[in-house]
Amino acid sequence: MGWKRSISGCVLGLAAAFAGLAAPMGQQVRTDKGIVEGSTDGAVDRYLGIPYARPPVGRLRWREPLPAKPWVGVRRAKDFSAACYQTDGRPFGPFTREFVDLGRVSEDCLYLNVWEPRAHAKPLPVYFYIHGGGFGSGSGSIAVYDGGGLARHGAVVVTINYRLGAFGFLAHPALTAESPLKSSGNYGILDAIAALKWVHANIAHFGGDPANVTIAGQSAGAAAVSDLLMSPLAKGLFQKASIQSGPALGIRGRTLAQAEQTGLATARRLGATTLATLRGLPAAAVLAATVVEPPKDKPGGAPQIVMQPNVDGRVIAASPEQLETPFVSDVPIIAGYNRDEAFIFGTPKSTPASFASYVRDRYGDFADRFLDAYPHATEEEATRAMDDIGRDRYMAQLTIWADRRAASGRQPLYLYQFTHTYPSQDPARFGSFHTAEVPYVLGSVNIPGVKFTADDRQMADQMEARWIAFMRSGNPDVRTMPHWPEWRASPGRIMFLGLEPREDWSTSSAARFKLFKEFVASGGQLSLF
Repeated sequence: MGWKRSISGCVLGLAAAFAGLAAPMGQQVRTDKGIVEGSTDGAVDRYLGIPYARPPVGRLRWREPLPAKPWVGVRRAKDFSAACYQTDGRPFGPFTREFVDLGRVSEDCLYLNVWEPRAHAKPLPVYFYIHGGGFGSGSGSIAVYDGGGLARHGAVVVTINYRLGAFGFLAHPALTAESPLKSSGNYGILDAIAALKWVHANIAHFGGDPANVTIAGQSAGAAAVSDLLMSPLAKGLFQKASIQSGPALGIRGRTLAQAEQTGLATARRLGATTLATLRGLPAAAVLAATVVEPPKDKPGGAPQIVMQPNVDGRVIAASPEQLETPFVSDVPIIAGYNRDEAFIFGTPKSTPASFASYVRDRYGDFADRFLDAYPHATEEEATRAMDDIGRDRYMAQLTIWADRRAASGRQPLYLYQFTHTYPSQDPARFGSFHTAEVPYVLGSVNIPGVKFTADDRQMADQMEARWIAFMRSGNPDVRTMPHWPEWRASPGRIMFLGLEPREDWSTSSAARFKLFKEFVASGGQLSLF
């Protein structure tokens, strides 16, 4: 378990002698930069707000992260750090407070959090989680990302903050020119790599196995996992990957040159002609000029992502959406989507005319074939067709992704669709929406104010058991649960993860999948939203 101490022996005696003079000491761990003191939550020790890099402020804004500086004495690690600079987290659609509440924000935000079970005899697998938020929002401190539940099942859990929006992904020719990597705009990905290096150097002191790290993320975090799979700089820092709502997400990989043009336009909008001027701007001014509002509640309403990682050939060797290109890190992968995430605000009620219009806008020359494949003669049929075509769209893309990934690499692939309904403010409308699986994987089903039931806790137990098995062995099979087929052994078969899990085909029919496959072969593009 590494170097660790807590109140014991004579320390307990002194504490009793001087009761009331000082707060009790928590668990202490020596890292490569100094000692941190955490706190205990039942069967789990947690260490919050540990710096893994220097604050990226002033002259360090838009530079590669530098290692944190050492400190003297014991550093308190009982509170989350500030979230990386962004707009206030506001609830929308199904995303209630537990998905968006941030606390304070700051550019000084490169910190991570560790949860370790108190009782364990050998090094544990490490779950390194990257939050979502369209590369522009989110934080490792958000309630649904609490890692204590998963830690209790036998893992060391790490969540991180990484630079967001313009602060994490602004590219610019002058930034590229000054960079040792001759790259710019991938600062958020470099932050994740710096955090992985911290894990490699320190996690053994927290009971974790640095040779058994699973990188994981959801939505933009899943896209970041895919980028790390394509990164030569991350090779060897992890051994498995979990891509939740993210394989072939539809975020088209920009080149460095394209990202630099966006950066030049941003600098002009800010009236900054030099890097010194850009770095001297208040964070609020940079955010105001580049912020993207949440999606609107309308059919087709989807997140907009302006600032995102770019394919520079150095940090990210190739686009993860370039499916024929092998991953740099050929590791076992869990990947999948949720049943009800085609439309952020729930499947829109449709008429025959509105469904036909939606299909013609989205599928062009293939529209008539899609309209024939999805009956929509009545409002009831049209709404069901909208639900089916939305889900089939990303599940067909997942199947195509798996086929091509299986052909370009050797890594085991385990695919899923999560089907359990989250107890949101309107469960019938939102079902198992985008991000709904996260609390079940991390075991954060005890959030105050959320009406979790025994079914939710049963679902969390199932998901945690599956993910722990995968972290340990690279295979999510659990002896007491239905078999989860590996893709190459059963092409097209995936696991449907609900209270009654089952193995089945990924799309609603073989004929519909064939149509989507032909659409993609003709040059059509699929995406989650």
